Amino acid sequence: MKKYFFFSLLLCGFLGQNLYATSAQDFERVRFLSVYDGDTFKVSLDCPYPIFCQKINVRVQGIDAPELKSKDPCEKLSAKKAKSFTRSFLRQGDIVLRRCRRDKYFRILCSVFVKTGERENNLAEALLAESLAVAYNGGHKEKINWCEK
Repeated sequence: MKKYFFFSLLLCGFLGQNLYATSAQDFERVRFLSVYDGDTFKVSLDCPYPIFCQKINVRVQGIDAPELKSKDPCEKLSAKKAKSFTRSFLRQGDIVLRRCRRDKYFRILCSVFVKTGERENNLAEALLAESLAVAYNGGHKEKINWCEK
């Protein structure tokens, strides 16, 4: 755990911008790597110190998607659908991360958009429209019945 703490200090220092700060950051040169679940995925960012900008976990701001590790079969099925949807969505164009900051698990928490031509599509809005996520802005999570979604 101690090495992760020191790594986080180095990362913030080497990026030249503190992601814990109150001002949020945008990233427009983002390389998609993989999807963990409907609201978490991995990217590489273009930054002055590439060693610290590779394989960064990003959490989609404003939503909560079903969990893959759930024991509830409905939630697990919904989680697989959300993961597949997110993967397809992120592959449609250039990823743009807006208003990014660090969350409590050291992931980057961002509003996520995919740019296709002149249009930017919001991943959170798309997941909500497909009933593959619920609105969430931190705090206590309500139990969701994913069978009814």
